[in-house]
Amino acid sequence: MVNRSIAFQLSFYILTTVTIMVALGVYLNYNFSKQILMQKIEENAVHQSDKVTNEIAHYVITAQEVTRNVSSQIPYYNAHDGLEPFLTNVLKMNPILSGFRIELPGEKENRYLSVFNKGQNELLVLHEKKYCQFPNIDEIKSIVKNEKEGLWSDPFYCPLDTSLLVISFTKAIRTDDGKLFGYISGQINLNFLRKIVSGINIEKGGVSIILSQDGTFLTHPNPNWVMKKNIYDVPDKIFPVNRMQYESLLRSHQQGSGFAYPEMFNYERSWFHFAPVPYTYWTIAIIIPAKKLFLELDQLLRKIILLSAAGLLVILLIIFLITRKMLSPLSAIAKSIKRLSTEDIRLSDQRNEIQILSSSLNDLQLKYTKHLNEQNQSKKDRRKIEKDLKSAKEIQTAIIPAEFKMDPKHPQIELFASLDPAETIGGDLYDYFFIDSDHLLFTMGDVSGKGIPAALFMAVAHTMIKSKSNGLDAHQIIEQVNNELSLQNSNQNFLTLFLGILNVRTGEISYCNAAHNYPYILTRNNEVRVLDKTHGLPIGVYSSKAYSGDSGILKAGDRIILYTDGVTDCRNEKGEFFGSGNLFRTIQNLPDVSAKESTQFILNRLFAFRGHADQSDDISLMVIRYKG
Repeated sequence: MVNRSIAFQLSFYILTTVTIMVALGVYLNYNFSKQILMQKIEENAVHQSDKVTNEIAHYVITAQEVTRNVSSQIPYYNAHDGLEPFLTNVLKMNPILSGFRIELPGEKENRYLSVFNKGQNELLVLHEKKYCQFPNIDEIKSIVKNEKEGLWSDPFYCPLDTSLLVISFTKAIRTDDGKLFGYISGQINLNFLRKIVSGINIEKGGVSIILSQDGTFLTHPNPNWVMKKNIYDVPDKIFPVNRMQYESLLRSHQQGSGFAYPEMFNYERSWFHFAPVPYTYWTIAIIIPAKKLFLELDQLLRKIILLSAAGLLVILLIIFLITRKMLSPLSAIAKSIKRLSTEDIRLSDQRNEIQILSSSLNDLQLKYTKHLNEQNQSKKDRRKIEKDLKSAKEIQTAIIPAEFKMDPKHPQIELFASLDPAETIGGDLYDYFFIDSDHLLFTMGDVSGKGIPAALFMAVAHTMIKSKSNGLDAHQIIEQVNNELSLQNSNQNFLTLFLGILNVRTGEISYCNAAHNYPYILTRNNEVRVLDKTHGLPIGVYSSKAYSGDSGILKAGDRIILYTDGVTDCRNEKGEFFGSGNLFRTIQNLPDVSAKESTQFILNRLFAFRGHADQSDDISLMVIRYKG
């Protein structure tokens, strides 16, 4: 390591330190996450076991209280020959209980009465001793004879049905003066345990079981284990560590948790939690396979390790590049010194870091001077362009009519228009003028593109429209303008154009639409019509193209509304278009006002819709009001 270069040593030590810190962080984070996960799982297991124990306790307490109440009433019903109907009615009213067994001592022999609920409201009544007698009945009777509370039996299979697992609560029957009258046992069908356990949704593929006081399995995923195997008899490989501790907790009816290797999961390592069931000596246990328990955490750990390894490789590359860049002058100096020591000197190769810095500074000075000159020139060019744009805007303003006062000789017409370019200058155009004393030519167009090229094309088109307007057929004027523009259109611009000629005395109108937006006519009766015909391609694309036309009649009070696509394509702050629908409804709601007020009404609605959104296209609008 000592003989390695400084760059290699520095990279090695930095990478080693970073690797140790990352590994330590991953290890600590994994263990901390594992502890939190175990805590959450244990809390969930406690919650699940609490749900089961509470429901079991509900069954036990209910059966216990019903049996106690019945025991206090048996002497009365027995004296009035109503014992059997009384017990039958109690069973029907309390489906939790599966049956009663009563033993009443007599002078000659004991009297027995057993009532069982066989399901679907079918009851079985027996008067024989051998039915429903549980194994330790004599032991239990000797205990409850001298106490008031009663005693629960261990689970046993009912002699009436050897597949039916039950438990029994036995209590002494006493008369009002405290004299022993007999014994009553209320039974519960333990099939409800299986229903409760099967209803538990254990996460991570776990299972739950219930154990009796002596460790016998009352429920188990394998039915062959129920009442046949005992938790204390399982092999040592299931509990390789802390077996005595777990058995002590189980026998003392306490809760606990740990790891084991149960047979049900093919002896794979699993986590378990057990807790006592109140009012009984049973225990509920929840078991979850460890590989499923920590599956997500282990997958996350593998991803973190892969990402960390990739990060270390990136860090190694960055360290290598940085050290190489920083220490390259030192390496150059070392080589120069080595050459000097061997006297292998060439004057043209003597360049130290000072010379490099000096050369670099001289080069930067030259480049900075050049940059300043270019920046100054750019400012001059920008000022010239701004001046040219200002002049172009003035020229465009001079071309487009700005005054809308009609000659007093033509009181039949009222006209107003507006043009709002998206940039300093735009490609929209409109115009109006009288061809003769009776015919008003009006037009609205939109040049493709924006800026100076569109403005120049617009100016040429505007001039040609005026120069070619020597007839009264709108389509002939457009054909002539198209032929001229197509021959002089080297930039391939084109113009959508609507051109109309109105006889102000008769209201007759001749018009031609060269692929422009459809104009609207608002009648004096507030009906909106759309001139929805296109008579040819945009102007300036192909020469010698024929255009057709249409005609119509305007009545007094009618208004024509012309516009460019900057109106319908106007967007608001949400990116929504104003569209033809909004324009149609706006025109429908136009009040009966002048052409100028009508124009301003539509623009106000348009600008209110746009809000603070940027304008993306030129906006042009013209309203002609025919007074008749």
